[in-house]
Amino acid sequence: MHFGEFEFAKIIPWAAQWGYLGAAGALFVEGLSIPFPGGTFLLLYGFLASQGKISLPLAIFCASIGYTLAGTFPYLVGKIGGRPLILNYGPYIGFSHKYFKSTERWFHKFGNPTVAFGRLLFFRNYISYFAGIAKMPTFSFYFYTWIGILPWVAFMTILGYLLGNNWSYALRLAERYSWVGVVALVVAVICVYLLIKSRIFQKANKWLGDA
Repeated sequence: MHFGEFEFAKIIPWAAQWGYLGAAGALFVEGLSIPFPGGTFLLLYGFLASQGKISLPLAIFCASIGYTLAGTFPYLVGKIGGRPLILNYGPYIGFSHKYFKSTERWFHKFGNPTVAFGRLLFFRNYISYFAGIAKMPTFSFYFYTWIGILPWVAFMTILGYLLGNNWSYALRLAERYSWVGVVALVVAVICVYLLIKSRIFQKANKWLGDA
């Protein structure tokens, strides 16, 4: 789902007025798996940062926190309802049995870090259910979700910042060419992979597992 240039231009004053809260709110909706142009809003807030209306780092931080907090709902659904609930009702929200089994295999193979790199794959918004089913500690869930979504949020927001007044061109590219999303995905996957391989992340993973 994307906004046209006219709609995009109309929401610029609104986005500027709401500032960081708007960035967090937009990505919160995205994190709920509701059809919503989260990437377009990130381009918008990057543009606002290029105009000096907001801080780029703070916009990235607030947007990533908004998405992370939104994961609470599917996490609790999985934690309370368990595997049977997701199997029975998942198809109604686009989570087919095929996706369910694929996601389950990933989670069993890689454990908690799946919540991080899973944000960059086809089951991005569904991995939260498995974190709940597995009774993953809440703090660990938030940590891995934030680590996983941050590279994508940063990439799209910085792209909007660099393009500046050419936001209409960026919007047309995002609507017509899938390679923009592919580049964002590749960059984000590489960032998360390097992070997971780092000693700091491994120490944090051990600490969270022992907590």
